Amino acid sequence: MRTARVLGTPPPPWCRDLHDMCANDSPSQKRDGATSGQCDQPEPAALCADYADSAAAIRESPLPATRRAALADQCAQTRATLDAEGAVSPAAVVTLVGVVAEAVADVQSATVVRDDAALPTERPVAAGGSAAEYTLTVAERDASLDALADLLFTAVDTPTRESDVTPDAQTD
Repeated sequence: MRTARVLGTPPPPWCRDLHDMCANDSPSQKRDGATSGQCDQPEPAALCADYADSAAAIRESPLPATRRAALADQCAQTRATLDAEGAVSPAAVVTLVGVVAEAVADVQSATVVRDDAALPTERPVAAGGSAAEYTLTVAERDASLDALADLLFTAVDTPTRESDVTPDAQTD
């Protein structure tokens, strides 16, 4: 095909049929395959339920107690604002995402052991020890990261008040 274009001759008929299937000609789609018209904002009530589920999963996770408390507090604040106003400030979402990112960093920096038998008898982080001594099993790490990922996806879906967005932050 390249030589046909270089020489100035039109491509053969079978090639034109293939061109009709070119990815560049298709409408833009989101990564999950939905077109932009199909990607509606979740209802605030559904998001409130998601925040409640996330807070419960975080409370049950083996995250450090201080992280669990901070995440549960952020979930409660965001849920209350969302329930009362239908949207939250962009700063609240950024704060929540920051707390989630810190918790993910804690989990990623933890020592991971294969099973419960390899866990230390005393787990200092559960009592507020340093993150350097944080030890998790593979299952605990995976459960913690799943709960944090779910919370992060909920935060991304949370509607924000446009009146709180500064003109510098808006893009065309």
